[in-house]
Amino acid sequence: MTRTITFIFLLLAFGQIMAQKPLQLAPPQTASNWRFGGQGQTVAFDFRMAGAVIRYTIDGSEPTEQSPVYTKPIKTENLKFILARSFMPGYEPSDISFVNLVQPGNVRIDSMAIVPAPKKYVANGWKALSDGVLGDDNFHENWLGFDEKEVEIKLFFAKKKRIKKFAIGYLRHQGAWIFNPVKVEVYNESGRLLATVFTHEPDKQLPSGHCFSSSLLPPGKHKALTIKVKGLPAIPDWHPGKGGAGWIFLDEIMVHK
Repeated sequence: MTRTITFIFLLLAFGQIMAQKPLQLAPPQTASNWRFGGQGQTVAFDFRMAGAVIRYTIDGSEPTEQSPVYTKPIKTENLKFILARSFMPGYEPSDISFVNLVQPGNVRIDSMAIVPAPKKYVANGWKALSDGVLGDDNFHENWLGFDEKEVEIKLFFAKKKRIKKFAIGYLRHQGAWIFNPVKVEVYNESGRLLATVFTHEPDKQLPSGHCFSSSLLPPGKHKALTIKVKGLPAIPDWHPGKGGAGWIFLDEIMVHK
């Protein structure tokens, strides 16, 4: 009997605590967590609840009640990221919404050759990798998908260009058997290795999202570059598809002079 009374008392106490704890607001909504930044570009947030405000920061710090209030789309020029949060009296502030801003390439890629060609997830062909539109978590759009262990992409330029940096975007969506590439290599037109980038090997479960790898290149001019993207040898043991073949999903290759 005493144990029953104690249990009921604890339940009542827990209920009172839960009743006193304010509800947490939902985070502000935005089109994508990865966007191109630069002149003329903006990022918009939305949270429709009477009395609520969105506050944001552009220096990487956590938005607080002292942060600027969002009133219109934010210009992205010279920014690397934007963090936003919903606030309202009587409610817990929301989790943070973030937008990573990517500097678009400033060297035009005139054409590409991809081996092997994608079969199922083809978007609008090689142009999907340089159209200035970043794919999001919906991997059926704006992504090229490959169920291969290696993909080779040749970039061609109308004339020799001085290139100092490259970047390549890829999707991580482990629930859909889509993993980071293990390694990305860049070669010049003579077959000389210019750069190697190792990405994080998926030894544990990681959140889905658009990711980027980049590297500086040795000084030089190039009429063409070859990028080799190497996937996992096999899906790791912790995953339901262990031992099988994973997917590589790519979107947006950028080169900078």
